[in-house]
Amino acid sequence: MGRDTGSHFFWLAVVILAGVTINFGSIPASAADQPQPAFSFENVRQMARALAAKEFRPAVHDDMPEFLRKMGYDEYQLIRFWPNAWPWQTGPIEFGIQCFHRGYIYQDAVKLHTINGGQAQDYQFSTNEFGYGSVQLQQPLGNNLDFAGFKVIDYPRTSKHRPEVVTFQGASYFRPVGAHQRYGASARGLAVDTGEPHGEEFPRFTEFWLEKPADYSDHMQFYGLLDSPSVAGAFRFVLKPGDTTFVEVEASLFVRKEGKKLGLAALTSMCLFGKNKTRFIPDFRSEVHDSDGLLIQTAGGEWEWRPLVNPPKEHRITKFAADDVAGFGLMQRERDYRAYHDLVSRFELRPSLWVKPLNKWGPGTIELVEIPTPSEWNDNMVAYWVPKQKIAAGQELRWSYTISARMDEPERPPLLKVEGTRITPEHEKIPEHEKLPTRFVVDFTGAPVPEIGTNATVEAKVQTTKGEIRNLVTEPNEVTGGWRAFFDLVGVSSEPAELRMTLQASGRVLSETWIYHYQNP
Repeated sequence: MGRDTGSHFFWLAVVILAGVTINFGSIPASAADQPQPAFSFENVRQMARALAAKEFRPAVHDDMPEFLRKMGYDEYQLIRFWPNAWPWQTGPIEFGIQCFHRGYIYQDAVKLHTINGGQAQDYQFSTNEFGYGSVQLQQPLGNNLDFAGFKVIDYPRTSKHRPEVVTFQGASYFRPVGAHQRYGASARGLAVDTGEPHGEEFPRFTEFWLEKPADYSDHMQFYGLLDSPSVAGAFRFVLKPGDTTFVEVEASLFVRKEGKKLGLAALTSMCLFGKNKTRFIPDFRSEVHDSDGLLIQTAGGEWEWRPLVNPPKEHRITKFAADDVAGFGLMQRERDYRAYHDLVSRFELRPSLWVKPLNKWGPGTIELVEIPTPSEWNDNMVAYWVPKQKIAAGQELRWSYTISARMDEPERPPLLKVEGTRITPEHEKIPEHEKLPTRFVVDFTGAPVPEIGTNATVEAKVQTTKGEIRNLVTEPNEVTGGWRAFFDLVGVSSEPAELRMTLQASGRVLSETWIYHYQNP
């Protein structure tokens, strides 16, 4: 099976183990020599069910020496896992594992286990597994310290390149990356009450079971146990690296507390400013972002593009109807270095993260949370899917999806896509009597849509919830081969305006749907 093929193996363990009851008690002496059932996702699912039935116990860091808790970023970066410490370094296995030490802001303990031949075994911490550089160990570290997470290294035998392909570190965050990409946007196992006034809850992965891959296998799988005050969950991951890296996720969530907003398949990214900047941030670069837009594929086949905005003051939540959503993602659409001129960050190499459900998710909405930030060091964009059904205590939610870290766009019909959104005036606070209309300039690019005559009239269709659209013009862009639409928005006061636009010809939609949330500075 190639790296980018289908997912029929994804459900194999679930089908085989359906209905099996796992006993985690001690094994009688008379049965000690009997072969034990192979470890599987069902084991982790039953652990999560049992965990959710108990009162939540928050993480404590009493086992962590004070010098590790107070360690700074630069000092923490000196601690490195020895590549040969992981037990899979022999034989033709195409994946390596490197563990993260606890310290700095990564203080929660994560237990790691290996699975070999279907049997799980604890993987214990040891200082012999790490190089500490100039870091002085101020006291002995026992073998119960555990880890802060891990990363997976792709070891293709036909190449000397050894890229990292996914990192799990901190809460429920994980960052997949494809070959020749740079780390950028992150995925999350779960988001709880993100953007809500009473504060966000951060579930975290507390344990992982990493299964030894078969020789020459192009994929590996592992399992995670998630815990938080409101939920406990079991996750199964199948990792398939390549130019586009795919992570197939199967999740089973057990609810402790009702009334919480659960964000499934959550994505997190950074957007300081893009082409549509509406606040002044002094910077030599034209754009600074890991992602510049939210892309949604609806169940009805519509493709929606919403440019990301770093709001000037308060965070905001935008909701999109997404019953049986076909896909969504935080995308890095601008791939030209000249848009950034950043030799270090190389934003043009940051991946787009695209979520594609593998089963029917039912009624729900996609929420986009945009949080003000003055710097590029804060992830201020979050997108996730929220089920419409009421979530009750004791309920189990099951869903599955593929998340891909990619440089290109997901496969779609031949629709023109938004190249950029530009606004003038951008961010000036002009006296009311001197204000000019706000002009939007939206450029579309892409191959000509088939079956549309060369003489057909292309026109933009624009809607707004506030104010009035004036001076709407649609014209071909002879430089890019695409189209440009521009218009003035007038009569908008302090209330935000929701804008939608498509290009059409002869009654047929030619483009994805451009969506924008605009609020006067």
